[in-house]
Amino acid sequence: MTPTPSALHQRQIDQPLPSEVSLQSDTWLTRARNYPVFSRTWYRYRMQACFGVLIPTLLFCALIGLMINSDMRKFLTAAIPITISFFSLHLVGTLAAVWVRQRNYRERKEIVLLILALLLGAAFSYGVFNGTRYATKYVAYGDGNITIYLDANAKIDTDKEHPKNKPASTSSAFSAGVSDGAAAGAAGATTGKPKDSSDRISNSSTIMAGDIVGNLTAAGFLIYAGGGVDLWLFFRQRKRLVEALRLQELRREQEARREAELRLSVLVAQVEPHFLFNTLAGVRSAILTEPGRATAIVDHLVDYLRATIPQMRNDGSAEQARLSKQLEAVRAYLSLMQARIPRLSFSVESDLVDAALPPLMLISLVENAIKHGIEPKIGPAHITVTAKVLEHEDDKEYLELSVADNGVGFGGTTSGSGIGLANIQERLQSMYGKHASLTIKARPEGGVIASIVLPLSA
Repeated sequence: MTPTPSALHQRQIDQPLPSEVSLQSDTWLTRARNYPVFSRTWYRYRMQACFGVLIPTLLFCALIGLMINSDMRKFLTAAIPITISFFSLHLVGTLAAVWVRQRNYRERKEIVLLILALLLGAAFSYGVFNGTRYATKYVAYGDGNITIYLDANAKIDTDKEHPKNKPASTSSAFSAGVSDGAAAGAAGATTGKPKDSSDRISNSSTIMAGDIVGNLTAAGFLIYAGGGVDLWLFFRQRKRLVEALRLQELRREQEARREAELRLSVLVAQVEPHFLFNTLAGVRSAILTEPGRATAIVDHLVDYLRATIPQMRNDGSAEQARLSKQLEAVRAYLSLMQARIPRLSFSVESDLVDAALPPLMLISLVENAIKHGIEPKIGPAHITVTAKVLEHEDDKEYLELSVADNGVGFGGTTSGSGIGLANIQERLQSMYGKHASLTIKARPEGGVIASIVLPLSA
């Protein structure tokens, strides 16, 4: 059963990140960084880290709170809402973001929905905080709207705020510390007056600086817990992942190119000895009966080897050769074949002086035409080699190389048959992708025409 695109997307985003992007950590605290942000695996490890850190922290804070204040009601009415809302803030928004990531939306839409998911998670957590705070106060004191201060003295700064100057009520009693002893302590703390205005200004500046630091710390903590840092890591990770995938694709193309070049070198090693043996055998048979033809064969063989040996020494590894050199090799090869097969005639035409061209491609087409089209034919045969410039719809110039023969041909139409032609196709694909092609088709007047089209470069 073929998996759906959505299932493939989920499987892909839940895979570990490449080594260039991941943290490469195996500890439970940072293991989530080895997976894409807002993936299901990332969320699972993030929850483990959250609970693993928060639960011991809460137990430690509870112990400290009990040591400082023996009133469990005050401690619980403060600790329970903060704990539950923190878990909600840390997990709900990011869970919604994970759901968004599983939907495989377009990039811009996905970014907008991720931001909305985190904001909705923060709003939900704020509602959870208010709801649990009301519920815990109602359970502890029978009034969910009551105001409770863990430190009553910190809320009594002037004589006007002294509990004795306020109407008696349940709320004011808890504001003063719920007990008469706390209220008396607060009253004693307000009897002192600042000695002068400089002390008052100094105290106000200290309080203001402390409030700013505290508010900034709280804001940073809320942004971290609410997924703000995760969203920043998501954008950073996506950028690095795109770059890593681009480098991986480049490495794959290079490996495919090296493999094609290796196959080319193997092909050269297999074909060239056979070609040389046949040529030398032809020279040997012509020496006694046709010395002039034997001399011509040797001369053309020297020209051909002079043109092709530099490419063979590179085993086809040079990314680009020159068209002019390859046309020289084709002329030398066809002259050599003409000396061996007198019934063969040829023409080599080019609309441009020179251009970049992968090595040994054109000569491979010519050899293929001789072997499969000309040699099996009885009677006169002709090969035409042309190089010309084409204008495509994308306003780019392309080079077309064609080798046409009037040999025995084949039935129907095909593309890329044989080891040599398949090798050319692989090399074109690895070097140019979809911008290059090899086609082989039958000619109406008989024979076959093989054409290579690739981007033109100087």
